[in-house]
Amino acid sequence: MNADFLPVRDLEGHLLLSIKKPEFGLTVSTRELVYHKPHVNYYLKLDDMVSLVPFELRRTKEMTAGHSRGGTAEYAISGADVPVYRIHVSAAVVHNRSGRFQTGAMQFILPIPPRMLQLIGAHSGMSRL
Repeated sequence: MNADFLPVRDLEGHLLLSIKKPEFGLTVSTRELVYHKPHVNYYLKLDDMVSLVPFELRRTKEMTAGHSRGGTAEYAISGADVPVYRIHVSAAVVHNRSGRFQTGAMQFILPIPPRMLQLIGAHSGMSRL
């Protein structure tokens, strides 16, 4: 686990599963998904998820973590055997070393293991997951 990850504070709901890699991490509870990067956490309420769809990689198999210009999209792409999904949310909370901030609509491209996807589907109300 990366020592630069911020601890998860005030997780809503009950913790279901947490996965940490050196470059990023994912935590899912009964009410939200938390995407961890060094020095920042993104809190995505399951109720604020607009869509969660498979995303096809068009790159070589490598791990990349970063964000797009303007800060409206975040990604952590893995070339491993874990499927990658695009998540669109109507709002998110950003927790960094300066504090917690509410944002507007954002997109995330994340590798989500099948077990975590099942938990998100069971608690988000998205029937096709």
